[in-house]
Amino acid sequence: MLKKANRLAKDTDIKTAFARGRTFFNPFFTIKALYKPGEKRFTVVISTKVFKNATDRNRLKRLVREYLRKNLSSFKSGNYIIVAKPKVKSLPEADMLKSFIDLCAKLR
Repeated sequence: MLKKANRLAKDTDIKTAFARGRTFFNPFFTIKALYKPGEKRFTVVISTKVFKNATDRNRLKRLVREYLRKNLSSFKSGNYIIVAKPKVKSLPEADMLKSFIDLCAKLR
């Protein structure tokens, strides 16, 4: 689990990152990155269009957050919004994470 300081939770911060953030994407994930000095904060969004079952959505969120926690030092400071696209459900779990890791490499 990410530390509280690394969670992007305020609605105003999320809206600002969506409006002014830089977009990185692949067929399975989209990342909005708003670089600014301070903490590195993340939020993961997976809608019911991606997975109908909450357990599947939560599993993917846990996988992504665990990767973020382990590789926090490799990100620039700022706010990040990670959004999963509906195509991700056709991938096996290992390929989901690999696709996300490849997209994170574009951020650096």
